[in-house]
Amino acid sequence: MFRVTNAAKTELQNRLNSSDKNSLMIRLQMRKSCFLKVKLTLEDLIQPNDTEVILDGLHFIIDQGECHYFNHKTLDFLPDTTGYKQFEVLN
Repeated sequence: MFRVTNAAKTELQNRLNSSDKNSLMIRLQMRKSCFLKVKLTLEDLIQPNDTEVILDGLHFIIDQGECHYFNHKTLDFLPDTTGYKQFEVLN
């Protein structure tokens, strides 16, 4: 479905390790603003309309209505020049 860069894998694993929850799944969704940006949350339940994707031991959940945003894309973690860090979906 999609690829995950090493930078994104490292940041995701850091977030999972520092979470005070027993969350095992990473929810990916798109923020609906003037720019499509990735919103990432840690969750422990799958909803009935979710698709589960397991890549390199990381469990992702994506609403079925948003899967097309991630299809054949790459999830990356990019710090910008101001120090702001974010996940992005790249072609």
